[in-house]
Amino acid sequence: MDRYAQLMSIARNLLSASQRGDWTLLESVDRQLAELLTRRTEWGQWSQQEMMALATVQRAHEQARERCVSETQAMHTRLGQMREHKAGWLAYAMNGEVAEERP
Repeated sequence: MDRYAQLMSIARNLLSASQRGDWTLLESVDRQLAELLTRRTEWGQWSQQEMMALATVQRAHEQARERCVSETQAMHTRLGQMREHKAGWLAYAMNGEVAEERP
């Protein structure tokens, strides 16, 4: 696969994985991108098209990063709520009345 196609594939995969919340795939694509960029100097001169594809990857990576930050904040909020209700849940559990919580 040529550099342009490889970069565009990475950009699509970054966006797709982050939009779906597929953190395992996102980690894999991010690792693939890191490996690709460490070899960047070995590739010689980059064409204008390849540089544009790299800019697309940078935008996709930033969007994925923003999604990760947003999800991290939501998880912190959720965990905080769970801590706040811990005593109540324990009381229900001790009485055998554990109710499933809905998201």
